[in-house]
Amino acid sequence: MLSQVIICDQQRVYALGSSSLINDNPLFNGHRIIDNLVDLNQFPIQGLSQLLVVDSSLFDFKQSNAIAQVLELKKRMPVMVVFNDEEDVHLYQLIDNGISVIVARNVSSVEWLKALEMAKQDKIYFCSTISAKVFSLVNHMEKIKLFEKVQQLNRYDKYILVRICEEASSKQIAFEVGHSKRTIESHRTKLMQMFEVKNLAGLVKIAFTSKLYDDYLSNPGLYDLTLFAKTSAL
Repeated sequence: MLSQVIICDQQRVYALGSSSLINDNPLFNGHRIIDNLVDLNQFPIQGLSQLLVVDSSLFDFKQSNAIAQVLELKKRMPVMVVFNDEEDVHLYQLIDNGISVIVARNVSSVEWLKALEMAKQDKIYFCSTISAKVFSLVNHMEKIKLFEKVQQLNRYDKYILVRICEEASSKQIAFEVGHSKRTIESHRTKLMQMFEVKNLAGLVKIAFTSKLYDDYLSNPGLYDLTLFAKTSAL
């Protein structure tokens, strides 16, 4: 059965280029272009077979429901992901949650069409660029697991971690978040146990290795003190 291809991509020129490849291929029955996930989720499933090509940058991987969105889409139709130059951990998250056809943004037309055909057949396919990234990921699994563990921390504990990086004392952090020094020390101990480190230097290493501190410097508003007051989860 011929498949209609739905292209969900915020880069309009890229989407138009992709559509020309589809129109010239007898295996597919035309296309539709959508530029956001909201409209995509409202797009009706028709009687004919459908296949989705989706831009990975449309997923906010910092939100807990990002992967849920991917999985929900995969339930509706076969999915091919066009992966942008994002964190490798996002690639790992896609693969770990069952996305089996992924190509890089700058993939050749031959590999792009091959990926589309493999998605239609529900098979596994990574373009050469993505395959190299996957090989590299296998050798960096521990770092990826650390990144995921840090991302799962609540904002309160993330704030304690970044302030430790800035050499703030437990007393100072306690004053900033409106809790007792003992509460901060308990959170600090919990973090050391969670990451299996013996001292504050170990926590600092965790914050830098996982890029938590870099994220803090780039997005200080996400660590607004008013969001943490009275939110300890001990």
